[in-house]
Amino acid sequence: MKIAFFLDIAHGLGGAGNLLLQQARLMADLYEVIVVIPSDSQGKANEEYVRRCEQYGMSHCALEYTTAFNFCDIDLLGAIKSSIAVEELVKREKIALLHSVQLNIAVEIVARKLHIPHIMDIYSLREEEFACCQGDIYSHYHLCDSRMYMERWSRQLGITSRCVRPVALRDEVKRKDRYPSDGIKILMLGSLCGYKNQLTAIKAFEICMKHYNLTLTIAGDMNDAYAKECVQYVKEKGLEEKVIFKGFVSDIVPLLEENDCLFCTSYNESFPSSMVEALTYDLCIVSTPVAGVPEVFINEKNAFISKDFSLQNIVDNLDNCLKWFANGRAKEIHECAIDTWNENFARHKVRKQIAEFYDYVKEHPYIEEGDFDKLICKATKTAEILANVYLSCEGMQRRALYHAKIKEELAFGKIYLWGAGKMGGFAFQVLKSLCPQLEIVAFVDRNRRGEYCNLPIIRPEELPIDKEHYYGVCFGSGREKVIDFLQERGLTLNKQIWILP
Repeated sequence: MKIAFFLDIAHGLGGAGNLLLQQARLMADLYEVIVVIPSDSQGKANEEYVRRCEQYGMSHCALEYTTAFNFCDIDLLGAIKSSIAVEELVKREKIALLHSVQLNIAVEIVARKLHIPHIMDIYSLREEEFACCQGDIYSHYHLCDSRMYMERWSRQLGITSRCVRPVALRDEVKRKDRYPSDGIKILMLGSLCGYKNQLTAIKAFEICMKHYNLTLTIAGDMNDAYAKECVQYVKEKGLEEKVIFKGFVSDIVPLLEENDCLFCTSYNESFPSSMVEALTYDLCIVSTPVAGVPEVFINEKNAFISKDFSLQNIVDNLDNCLKWFANGRAKEIHECAIDTWNENFARHKVRKQIAEFYDYVKEHPYIEEGDFDKLICKATKTAEILANVYLSCEGMQRRALYHAKIKEELAFGKIYLWGAGKMGGFAFQVLKSLCPQLEIVAFVDRNRRGEYCNLPIIRPEELPIDKEHYYGVCFGSGREKVIDFLQERGLTLNKQIWILP
């Protein structure tokens, strides 16, 4: 059997995409495998994925296609176009099973047409975001790394889901020579972004370093405005010698070998793959109780897990870990953690679980035609209405399916647009075109005053909260804070709160 693994992004390295690549590498021991790498509009393949495939000696090729992390970003019309090249590849390579990451509609189109099983890996998503799920156009087979999200995707989409933990990098744990009682080196891995919560980690580290000799190394992409906020905080507090930003690091093994603890303060992940990488190199896990983490890790048994996501409890948790290192008891945690690694992440165990799921999927094929034609028609009509708006903002047409839902859901009523900037202006144009009878009352902005698009700009504290009204969030960086602000006041995402444009 030959399997095609479709990765996720045309630039950079995503945790979910890297996990699928590791799964492909693992399953190459049992099957013939080809890795399909996304390319950009210029035909250039993701360089990091290419480099890793070549490092692993894996067969690979490149195609232009898009994936989506959530339903509102699905490019249905683009998926139709790219499905032609996907189908040609599948036929040429005689593929018997498709395995993708994130919402890859092009692959699902081909799977339905050719009656080939398709499994998707996709992880954390708010319950409310499933309200934007439209029709039967998604894979009916799902592989997840936490029971929490396995249950959520299965329940929300009515699909078959399995929980398989991330696969370890090595066939055995590489043990540390010793567990120091002083001079503890702490590591954080992953892109600097709001949901990974590195700024809170830095603040917790700052408090604990008053009592311990510590260093904190942070490795991950620094392209988000949140990263600048973290760097600025470190400078303002004079922590540059103790907090080191590495930026993106392709080969993290040297970092794993030289550090003692992995620090995770995320509040929205499924199951951080970095924890498996860290355990494989015998680091102690210090984490928040995010998603699937409490399914595997127990505080003071095989890791140190905070009670919640507050700064104080994160500080208390890190301080407790450091006390165990100082009094020599850290070895107890490490011994139990190795048992945890063997039970959950060992390569032979994960390989067997995935192979069993493959066998199940092949024996229970899903071959329904789905709702593609109906949704394509909706998306096409919406794109035609907004053609002039889209011409002024390259790439917006990719969200035509979501805009079709906006057209249906926001046809009447009143809406406030949060964000009096470029994206707020585009949202204004989109709503005027799609929902001519929707009243746009005002813009909301913390920094700007006066008028925008001939509408008043009000402060957040002046915003009237009414469940009969709509609230559009019209910017990217910091979006989650605004959504949380509105939800704390009784509003619901994809009911009263909408991400625009």
